[in-house]
Amino acid sequence: MRLEILTEDQCQIVRIWRNQCLESLRTPYPLTPEEQSRFFYDVVQNRSSPHRYWGVCAEWLPNAPAEPHDGLYFCGMGGLTYIQWENRIAEISLILSPAVRSKGLGEQAVDLLLAEGFDRMGLKTIFGECYYCNDAHEFWLKITEGFGGYITRLPNRKFWAGQFWDSLYFSIDGDCWRQVHGQSS
Repeated sequence: MRLEILTEDQCQIVRIWRNQCLESLRTPYPLTPEEQSRFFYDVVQNRSSPHRYWGVCAEWLPNAPAEPHDGLYFCGMGGLTYIQWENRIAEISLILSPAVRSKGLGEQAVDLLLAEGFDRMGLKTIFGECYYCNDAHEFWLKITEGFGGYITRLPNRKFWAGQFWDSLYFSIDGDCWRQVHGQSS
């Protein structure tokens, strides 16, 4: 698995996946193709943006709808967003194809994003938030605990399907991540 440059066509595929899981998003409305194109050009391709996004590509993809490119299949989009260079922190973002969820690829994708943030970008801390109305909160709990991270439950962070939901707020420190990987700071 590796991170690749994200294309506009891939970004449009992600829009479809994103619109299928609105309960997990801060902005719970479907995006149009035009809005996703603006996102691609204004954010993904804008090097002045405080956000960095990549295509997540894997050697294996169940029921792959297309041929692999350079031996890899596009299976998701990951990013480090709201980067605060002065504080060396960023928020993690990940959306995977529904076909690969719960198949072990998410852990690999997160590890690649953490490596990008800690080793190549020089970040100190990477954090995130996941709502309890989204089953992915168990995934983020496991990831965060595995890297010796910090977890907080925040009440009433999202109104969805007629009720308020808490969120899992998590933070992973670069030194703890390196320690798990047997690296020194």
